[in-house]
Formats: sequence, structure tokens, C-alpha cells
Amino acid sequence: MCSSWLRRLDQGDTLFLYRRKNDSFKPPTDKGVLMVGAGTGVAPYLGFLDHLSLHTPHLPTLLVTGNRFKARDSIYAEEFTAHQAAGVLKSYRTAYSRDQGSTCKYVQDVLERDARDIVAFLDEGAAVYVCGDAKGLGAGVFEMLRTILEKEKGLGREEAEGILMEMKKKKLYCEDIWS
Repeated sequence: MCSSWLRRLDQGDTLFLYRRKNDSFKPPTDKGVLMVGAGTGVAPYLGFLDHLSLHTPHLPTLLVTGNRFKARDSIYAEEFTAHQAAGVLKSYRTAYSRDQGSTCKYVQDVLERDARDIVAFLDEGAAVYVCGDAKGLGAGVFEMLRTILEKEKGLGREEAEGILMEMKKKKLYCEDIWS
């Protein structure tokens, strides 16, 4: 995060950092998990998958990632593919916003395309984790999940949103988002 900003710093510049703790953003050990992230927002999922591989490798896991360019931005693709080959990551789906011919530009497009699978996964009790920027990714994923719940389950807007809000309340919809 902030790599272009850091690149502009001069040697000797002062940098102030703080650690933000998010106790609810850790992998579940008793239910499936849908992990959604873009850019550096996918990094926590490496830790999730490493943890799950040691403790509960049988849990159903679905990862949806987004990057600008497949060739230069998919820095964790090998690790995610290895987790998939090992059976820890059950499904790995991607979106590329700047690649010509990409059928899914954003993670929301993947969720919409695979709406039936996503809703079935949620109906099985899967938890949702969203990591990335608050405005685009955080808000966009929430809205897309609300929309696909409406369409796939025949719900009204308020009812679909109520399901997601209840998931948040029960810590089954967890976000680590920033702006």
C-alpha cells in the first residue's frame, strides 16, 4: 500500500505509522469463507489460507481477487494457485480492470457473474470477508451482494440488505477497508 507515495520520499524523511487492530478479521474455523479483495487487499488472505491449511483444510473457501493487469499485478497468483492445488482454496476467481478483453473488470463483476454459486455458498452459512478500499471495493461488494440476494432469492431491497446487516452483526460479514 502507498508504494508510489513511499517512492517519492527522500532518504531521511520522517514517516509516521500506526498499527490498526481488527480483532474480527481472522479466518473462521467452523464455516466456509468467501474472501473478496483487490490489489493489496488480497494479502491478508494468504495468511488466512496458510492458517486454514494447518488447522481446517477441509473448509470450503472461495477467493475473488481483482487487479489492474494480470501480467504485472497478480503478485500472489502463484501462492493462491498452490493453495488451490493443495485443496485448501476450493475456488479462485479473478477480475482484471485494465486488461483488454477481460470479461470481469472488477470483483463485483465476478460476484454478479457467479451469483447463483455465491448465494448457494452464503445459504450454506459461509462467512464473507472484504478487504480493500472503502469507497470502491467495500461499498461496491456490499451493494453487489445485496443485488444478487435480491435477484437470486426474490427479495426486496430492504430484506436483502437486512440479511447482510445481520451477517455483520453476527461477525459473518467482516471488513478490513480503508479510504
